Amino acid sequence: MPTLSSPSAPQAAGTAVAARPTLAALWELAGLWLLIVLAGIALITSLLLDVRAQEEAQIERSRLSLTLVELQEAIEGDLGLGFDLPDHRGVQPRLERALASDTQLYAIDVVDRAGIALFSTDQGAIGEALQPRAARAAEAGARQDRIWSAALPGEAIMGLPLHNAFGEVVGHISATYATQPVRFRLAVWQPDGQTLTLGAMAVLVLAIAGLLGWLATLWALQPQSARLRIECQRSQTRALGRSAQVRQRMDECLVRLDESERSE
Repeated sequence: MPTLSSPSAPQAAGTAVAARPTLAALWELAGLWLLIVLAGIALITSLLLDVRAQEEAQIERSRLSLTLVELQEAIEGDLGLGFDLPDHRGVQPRLERALASDTQLYAIDVVDRAGIALFSTDQGAIGEALQPRAARAAEAGARQDRIWSAALPGEAIMGLPLHNAFGEVVGHISATYATQPVRFRLAVWQPDGQTLTLGAMAVLVLAIAGLLGWLATLWALQPQSARLRIECQRSQTRALGRSAQVRQRMDECLVRLDESERSE
């Protein structure tokens, strides 16, 4: 009798255990999809911030190059009239006015062909040479007759060659401006409408992708879930059948016991 009544408990436990893998697998895959979505959102946000920083830098360089071109044209016009660059007294006031009109600039300099400052909004820099990296960039710009730039610690410099009436390079006009590190840009970044719209669209797309992935996971696990349900039902049926057999045998034993008592 005790040997037949024991299997019903393990069968019930096996049924409970068999029902857990499907739910656990679903939660595990759902968590994986959530991590993928969050990682995608972080990546897209980082890319948007990087694109915005690049756009700001490009706008800043374009605005600065426009200022330099205006100064270049004005100074070269005077040189074409016969003014000598080192003795031209009208250069300094132009540099001061250009610096006052742009708060992002540190200094504006006019250097000779050798890179020695002839005029500067920073009076202490007059007579000093360009830094080696800037001097190499200026030399390359003079050879190719183009705008040049160089990155310095915490700042950047951009310049244009100056030509005399014969088209010869006699110096450079340069401007030094601040470059903000990326961490500072992230700290002061103020999103505009376009960036917010792109970010919202990216989040929506990732959310839809996550939902579709979760639904695809449910669909993929559906055969396994159905198989587990069928196995649970069969286990329950077998457990009920064995329980019925045990009860029947117990009833027979009780009947025999009653008969034996009566016979005594």
